[in-house]
Amino acid sequence: MGRKKTTVYVDADVLTATKVLAAARQGSESQVVEDALRAYLGTAEAQAAGEDLRALMERLAQSADRDETGLGDEAAMDLAVDEVAAVRAAGRAGSTR
Repeated sequence: MGRKKTTVYVDADVLTATKVLAAARQGSESQVVEDALRAYLGTAEAQAAGEDLRALMERLAQSADRDETGLGDEAAMDLAVDEVAAVRAAGRAGSTR
């Protein structure tokens, strides 16, 4: 996978430690950051957070699949069109020409 450039903000002491470690390893700061992220992302805490996020996304997808309004597609479209018309009418009533 190709590398992508990003910008992150870290405390000055974290940046200094990153620079020192990179120099000690004779490597780059970006490699130190990437190694640290890969190590963290392999932890149980990060994996649990990922599982929680996947579960939330699944619940959201399921609720989007259900018709929770009780309206059919045609009734929902009619309601949306009526709302747009009401907003436009209110805008015209409030404008001064």
